[in-house]
Parts: sequence; C-alpha cells; structure tokens
Amino acid sequence: MIASGSRITGRHSNRKQCISVCFAFLSYCGVAYCQQTYDSFEGNRSVHYVEKTGVLDSLVKNPKKDSINKSSNCAYYVRNASHKFDNIKMQLPVYLADVAPYATHMGIPPKLKLKVYTTAPAGTLIEILLGSKNRNNDYPAGTNSQYQAHTTKTNQWEQLEFIFSQIPEGSETPTNKVDQVTLLFNPNTSSSDAYYFDDISGPSLSGKGSDHQQSPPIEKKEESKMKTENKTPGQKKTAKK
Repeated sequence: MIASGSRITGRHSNRKQCISVCFAFLSYCGVAYCQQTYDSFEGNRSVHYVEKTGVLDSLVKNPKKDSINKSSNCAYYVRNASHKFDNIKMQLPVYLADVAPYATHMGIPPKLKLKVYTTAPAGTLIEILLGSKNRNNDYPAGTNSQYQAHTTKTNQWEQLEFIFSQIPEGSETPTNKVDQVTLLFNPNTSSSDAYYFDDISGPSLSGKGSDHQQSPPIEKKEESKMKTENKTPGQKKTAKK
C-alpha cells in the first residue's frame, strides 16, 4: 500500500514535469514564430516599395486614431481600376526566416497581419504573396506562398489576419528564400477604392541574404499632387494609368 504522502509527492512531481514541458513548448513557439513589423510608418521600416500599379503615398496622417490603430501615420493607396491584379511590391534587405510554419493548413499556424481602413465594402478580399525579388514575385515560379483575408468593416480600422491559401503549382521559390512581399487589394476586379494600411507584419528577418543593406529611409510623397493630409476617408481619387 502506497502512503498518501507518496501519492501527493508524485502528483506534484508530475505537475512540475507538465509545467516544464509546456514552458519549453511555448518558448520554442516564441522563437520559431517570432514576428516582425516590416513598416510602422513611424520611422521604423524594413521594406522598400519598389513597384506599384496604383497610387501610393507612404507617409500620411492616420485618418482616425482608435484603439485598433493609435499611430500618427500610415500609408494611403488608391487602387488602379485598369489593372485587375493591381499590386504593391515590397523588397526586404535580407531573407525572411523560414516561412514554412506560416505556409501550412496543419495545426494553428502563425498569421501575417495588416491593419486596414478602407472605403471598400465589407467582405473585400486582400491578398499577400511571399516570394523572390530576383524573380519579381512572378506567379507562380517567383511566389512561394499565398495568403488571404477579407475586410469586415468600412471606414474603420481593423487588424486583418491572413490565412494561408496555397503554394502555387509551379513555384520555384523555397520557404527560406523569401525576400519580397506583394500586397494585392481586391485582386481580379476593376475597383478603384482607397485603402489606408499600417503595421504589416510576418516572419522575422533572418539576417541572411545577398543584399545586406540598411533599412531604406522614409520615402517622400509621390509627385501625384495628392494632398492626402486633407483627404477624408470617403473621398476617392482615380489612380494613375
């Protein structure tokens, strides 16, 4: 017969072991899934905007500070109606850490995130493609993986979490060679809605790559004569063609 004291000691020991295992697991997840904000629009930037088919102003005043986005600044983009797959391409100075944990339907993968404030109707699709800048994120060879989210609000900030969609058939970009992010607002449409966006985040930078340059400076407003500081969210401007 086992003494009650022994049973209690055994239970405490099992609890300690369980806590240790859980802590180790959480610590591992924290390292493996460490996320990084690529552009806060407050002077902290890890990406360079190299190409856009619409009109981008990469430094405007937040149209409406709230609990979701308290930042003073953000970006403003008007979609080009003449391009069905209108997009913004952002290059990174080095490769992202392996994006494999994001590019899966198994378990509960970490999510790419983006804060959005738009004139577009609720339910608007937004996509993010992770790929290679050497291949200019060409689809499918230059794209590693595709992620999707849908808006739920109009003229209000919300933080979107992007769900992994697919690794395109014909992709030739491995998960540890991603150094470009492509953002598509309402792809495969001819809409010309306006979007404020902020705090795009995802896998951390690995520090590995052929282009070890410092984070580029904040870009100046484009010569589009857009007086974005005076815009109201409901006002639209036709994008350049």
